[in-house]
Amino acid sequence: MRNQLLSNITNTGFLVVSNLADDPSYFALQVARKFKKRFPVEVLDRILSLGNERSIASAFSAMIRDDSVRLKATCRTWLEKSSTKRGAVFLANLCIASGEWSTANDLLEQSKSSPETTRAKARLQWGLGNMSEAISLLEKIPPNRQKRHYVSEYQVYSGVEPSLPQTQFSNDRSAEKDSVVFLATNSLPHTGSGYAQRTQSTLSALSDEGWKTNACTRVNYPLSIGVFQASSTDQVGPVSYERLIPARAKHDLSGRIQQQAEELLAKVIRDRPQILHTTTDFSNALAVKAVSEATGIPWVYEVRGQLADTWLSTRPESAENSERYKLFREREAYVAKNADYVITLGDQMKENLISVGVEPAKIEILANGIGDEFLNEPVERSAARHELGLDIDAFYVGTVSSLVPYEGLDTVLRAVAKLHKVNHNLKVLIVGDGTDKENLIRLASELGISNCCEFTGRVPREKAHVYHAALNLFVVPRKDSAVTRAVTPLKPVEALASRVPVLASDLPALNELIEDGVTGYLVDSSDVDQWATTIDHLMRSPEKVADMGDSGRELVLNTRTWSQNAKKLDSVYRSVINKPL
Repeated sequence: MRNQLLSNITNTGFLVVSNLADDPSYFALQVARKFKKRFPVEVLDRILSLGNERSIASAFSAMIRDDSVRLKATCRTWLEKSSTKRGAVFLANLCIASGEWSTANDLLEQSKSSPETTRAKARLQWGLGNMSEAISLLEKIPPNRQKRHYVSEYQVYSGVEPSLPQTQFSNDRSAEKDSVVFLATNSLPHTGSGYAQRTQSTLSALSDEGWKTNACTRVNYPLSIGVFQASSTDQVGPVSYERLIPARAKHDLSGRIQQQAEELLAKVIRDRPQILHTTTDFSNALAVKAVSEATGIPWVYEVRGQLADTWLSTRPESAENSERYKLFREREAYVAKNADYVITLGDQMKENLISVGVEPAKIEILANGIGDEFLNEPVERSAARHELGLDIDAFYVGTVSSLVPYEGLDTVLRAVAKLHKVNHNLKVLIVGDGTDKENLIRLASELGISNCCEFTGRVPREKAHVYHAALNLFVVPRKDSAVTRAVTPLKPVEALASRVPVLASDLPALNELIEDGVTGYLVDSSDVDQWATTIDHLMRSPEKVADMGDSGRELVLNTRTWSQNAKKLDSVYRSVINKPL
């Protein structure tokens, strides 16, 4: 335990130094997000306002709050009124960290030439996906860690892979029957995302199928997200997660992947699995591919998202032609084609994989499913509301989700604003946290509906089913983009299990889940009037809402449970293990 703590302290120190050298503003943003509940932002506002540069203090505070509207307005006002260029680079770094690309560019155009200005310009180009241009900029100033890290990442995107010695695994000792080593990016209890919940549910159900699940997470996790007292393992229900924390972790991408491969190989030699399994992104897959080639153990790649398109969704349209986007897609296609088998979430994602050259015969769909509390009869709505302190008689529309711009929740707020003057019984319940939360709270205030909107923030995982049960209507107003057209989210599946109909954007991935008029409705993602009309119709049709709720629960119980997925995954594993060489 003492050695683990010493390793944690050493790695944390190097991680801080590395992040400060690479991108201090982004690092400050992540630290502030991690600890802002312990250090209220209001206190920070008061401290910062004591200085002379109040606009800079205001911008920094806005960045911490994820208040992009205030950040952009503050920086634009500074550009118009400031008589000095001092502070431009600092403000630009705040904008880069928050994805305010155009404002960052304008600020850097106003800044004096200096190494710090060059480094900020490189960060901007890197953030926009112009990898070679960012590296070229850094070549104009003395060598630095930022450039070394950029070069390392560019090399990985361009084809560099980890290298491992051949290991006489199969000759030394036989593999343990029905055993898998599963590499995940993150996991419970330190990360509560849908990704982490899917991993937990999959491994729990596999365990029930008789598989020994030797799970581990990416190298240096959870230290990399600020959990400084991490143990070597975490037990979550039937699943034990091993933490691969080396004595001194690498912090450049090629170094991390090489170290990941080495740590994973050591685990594989200890655990003697029959098969390896990992999930997006391709950096995980490169490490597992190397271990597979060194040991002869087959591997499965689980594509849970279109991460290149997720990256693109927070950039301007021009980023679609960037080096990073093109190389990201190429690397994802490369690892998927090299895996022994590929798992994905739905038909649209399967079609995308086939379009980049993955053999259709080696792709299996394991849709998001339900388990645990969602298999039980849902909590009665009035009881759920009594437990949560909600209005018993109101009609609640809402979501349990990560609050990011592509979720499109502003559409629902605008629709509710249209209805609220004549439907005072209509309320909004938004459960979750994310970079769009402050913008949504601000919008609710501007629309005059703050009094009927509740933003709970993040809630304990074991309480999520109660919030689902409290809703009359679950909304998924996702904006139309490459990522939302392909990827089916987990939370609406849980809503259907809770007998709550789903009103969703009419996108291919959501068409796979929602049967229009039976388990919910599909509407134009950007048509606020159509959203308002459909919500109003459902408020006036309680019997229809109840029927759709019953149909939704029947659908997911019959077709979307983790137990059913585990049986399919068991079949995949056995087909891969028994495949002739």
